[in-house]
Amino acid sequence: MNSLYKSLLFATAALFVSKATAQTQFGIKVGANYLIASQSISPEPKDPLPSVKGLGLQFGAYAKIPFSDMVGLRPELGFSFRRAKSDNSVTTKASVVDGNNQVIGSADVTVQTNIDQRLQYFQLAVPLSLNPSTNFRVMVGPAIGFLMGGKLNEDVTTTVTNGTANNQPFTQDPTFVATEKKGSAATKDFSKAEVAVVAGVGYELDMGVDFDLRFYRAIVPTQDVSESTVRYKAFTNMIEFSVGYTFGN
Repeated sequence: MNSLYKSLLFATAALFVSKATAQTQFGIKVGANYLIASQSISPEPKDPLPSVKGLGLQFGAYAKIPFSDMVGLRPELGFSFRRAKSDNSVTTKASVVDGNNQVIGSADVTVQTNIDQRLQYFQLAVPLSLNPSTNFRVMVGPAIGFLMGGKLNEDVTTTVTNGTANNQPFTQDPTFVATEKKGSAATKDFSKAEVAVVAGVGYELDMGVDFDLRFYRAIVPTQDVSESTVRYKAFTNMIEFSVGYTFGN
């Protein structure tokens, strides 16, 4: 009896897999992503952190594996090109000293820092697809991104205003310093593997044109920087929109 039961179970599973494989469809997609990073710093600073956000693009391929008319899997492979920009301005009162290191005045020093971080990921997602109707779907599931490379541009402008020295006002031309980093130098503080969850909705026309909108959230730190007295962590939040085409309709 046990042998008969195992045989029936194996035959049922094989039939199920064969049916799902026969109905599997494939497609390609291209679209945009918008990144908004969640940030934390310990100890918490007096001034809020500048927002980190940016518009990028993505493309890849997907498969539709139905288990029934309402449930299936939608595994996807793609390349995600992300951009994270931030602007921060800090003004402090600085002392002006002479050659003997004696204070002879003061000035307001403003440091404007503009950061443009670009990252490339190979991204794998395996969301479960729930289909309340033939064309509409709801998706939720795991994802992982593998960091492939990046580039960092940092521009720092220093401006001195309201300067006085020996009770005489003075001005100073702004100074500008641009730094560019590539490869490992630009990504050394980023995790090589980014574990995340995705959730979203999609709609596919009868002709095969597919529209997809989802939210991507990292559940481990994307960036983790530890210094002597400060620790900074950032988590990826990303909205992804893509247009695709499913073959075989």
